[in-house]
Amino acid sequence: MISRLSAGMIRRSFARQLYRFTEIPDLKPSSNFGIYINVPLCYSKCSFCPFYKELYTDDLKERYLKAVPAEIRSSRISGEPRWIYFGGGTPNTLNLDDLSGITEVLKSKINTGEMGIELLPALITKTYLEGLKELDFTKISIGIETFDEEVLSKSNRKQPGFHSIRNLVDYAQSKGLWVNTDIMVGLPSQLPEVFAADIKKTSEIGPDQITIYPYMVIRGLDKHSPLSNSEQFRLIEQAAETLLNHGYERKGVWTFARGENVYDSSRDELIEDYIGFGPAAFSTFAGYKIVNPELPVYIASNGKRTGFVAPKTEASDQWRRFARLVYDLRGPNGQGFPAYINSFIALLRLSGFILNGCLTSKGIMFAHHITKSVVESLPFPVQNPDAVCNYSEYLAFKSQISPLT
Repeated sequence: MISRLSAGMIRRSFARQLYRFTEIPDLKPSSNFGIYINVPLCYSKCSFCPFYKELYTDDLKERYLKAVPAEIRSSRISGEPRWIYFGGGTPNTLNLDDLSGITEVLKSKINTGEMGIELLPALITKTYLEGLKELDFTKISIGIETFDEEVLSKSNRKQPGFHSIRNLVDYAQSKGLWVNTDIMVGLPSQLPEVFAADIKKTSEIGPDQITIYPYMVIRGLDKHSPLSNSEQFRLIEQAAETLLNHGYERKGVWTFARGENVYDSSRDELIEDYIGFGPAAFSTFAGYKIVNPELPVYIASNGKRTGFVAPKTEASDQWRRFARLVYDLRGPNGQGFPAYINSFIALLRLSGFILNGCLTSKGIMFAHHITKSVVESLPFPVQNPDAVCNYSEYLAFKSQISPLT
């Protein structure tokens, strides 16, 4: 009941936030910021992925590689960001020379520091891993999702088997790259015993971090898991016991690591300012939330940055800050929160969700619901016209652009 109530409040808070398609304001982020570079190109579209992507062509890639460095050059970033993530899509549809072109432009503006990239297992080679290290990448995240052939087939996905992936992880670590692996729960045909086998195999591979994601259904898209949210969360808690027995520590509701280092863009993006580059990339800083348009519009902008812009609301920011504490399995203490959230925190304590500043077992199930609700409630304007107050103007603008082939 409390989980449904809180999820409903978060959804209503985000639903009130509307974007406008307009020119993006020329703003400078604070000194404490992150950078996200979106690579929305994929060789095929996985059925479970709710995020914006385009099927790869050489022409699209070449246009993308001209537009992204131009956007970075025009930005007002400086200093050293707290984190840099290349996500997607499939970032390793870009070859090492492609990545070098982007990182060189970044290095002309900032000190890169920690830099991570998401990788599709089927496209990883030892040469590619060596090249990432030479380009100063420090972390990689391998999207395994599952090892089961039937589940992979129904997800429209092909990838190497257990032994090949284990060898790649071993090689990456031998080269000094820190490795996260992603596993999903709730995929079609992924029975509980299949998920348990996925977790066992992943722990045997021994990455530095294992992240487990439930099946996501974002606003405006009709995708559903065969398992309920509660069933998915129970399976994650069972997996947590396995991972703790294999020497992993719980760093968040879905994240398990060995050591103190963590790769977790979902966590970092909850409260920190960050700048997104590339088609459909998100940014949040200087009182605004900004989403770049999809690839055809992004490429056609010719240096005039247009996108979806919304003023940040106090309510959504407060709920995101609350969600970050819950994500870290810490019991919010009410400090700095408005009265309506403080009252809710008091209810959580009385109901046994929080004890001595930490979430109880009941509280951890609550954390699952809250974290998933935050992600699924975000207004993705590229996929969700209802999140844009002048979407007809965007369609009119888009209709004047030649289709990309």
